Amino acid sequence: MKRISFTILLCLCAIASVCAQPKYVRDAMEFSAVNDSILSEAYQLYIHEKLAWLFEDKYIESCPSTTICDGWVPITEDGVVVKGVFFNLKDSLAVFETSVNIQTGIVSVTDSSRVLTPNEQKAIQVRLTVINAVQFLDSIPTCPDGCTFNVNVVQLEDNLYRVYWMLGTPQNNIIPFGCDFSYDCDSDGRVKAFRQYHLTYVPAPLMMNGEPVREIWHSHTSICPFISPTDIALFLLYGYERSGISKLSVYSTALKTTFTFDAEQFKIMSKNSKMVSM
Repeated sequence: MKRISFTILLCLCAIASVCAQPKYVRDAMEFSAVNDSILSEAYQLYIHEKLAWLFEDKYIESCPSTTICDGWVPITEDGVVVKGVFFNLKDSLAVFETSVNIQTGIVSVTDSSRVLTPNEQKAIQVRLTVINAVQFLDSIPTCPDGCTFNVNVVQLEDNLYRVYWMLGTPQNNIIPFGCDFSYDCDSDGRVKAFRQYHLTYVPAPLMMNGEPVREIWHSHTSICPFISPTDIALFLLYGYERSGISKLSVYSTALKTTFTFDAEQFKIMSKNSKMVSM
């Protein structure tokens, strides 16, 4: 499935990123709570990226090539149906829609144009404001060759949004870890925080010497001492679903601990964890 460069506005709330870590991890219970928060955020990123692939594939398959489209936003209805609304900003039109019932998996498509609703116009305006606030900042890393940045906007609170930049790639047999980061900003585009999850590009091969790998691992520095939500989301999309690899391990140089995500159990396990200060 091809991931094209539309921006997603994720309208569901996410738990705040734990890569802005507290200075002290005091005990095993707090350690577990941090991992649970990572899992919650990772699951939302994973589900919404899957929806992005689905919606964009349907757009490519079904929408006429002459249609003028500036992007799309997801709109959730009754917590059951998620609708991808592809829009023409100049004319305030929804030019294409595709939706999925997350309980039944039923997908539907509407290719006739209509006027955008007030709710959709608000979602689009927020998207434009927060993306424009961060996309030209000097702190944005360079996208590696062969990859693109997939941008996800997650609403954290009534007036706080997190803009995630994750790598995507059309290349086969790799997981595009690395160069991912996020900004927090309000609906007026004021930047509140910046988080970087990996300093460099860390492509993980899914095949070695002609054989499929059984487990993926890499290391983290003190900028993100735990396994990250982006690690897990990318691993589920590229590793677990496509190649059946069930385990991802990240060694934290700051915590002297290895975190292993088990996709079958949807659980993070830690080895040699202890009370640590950072």
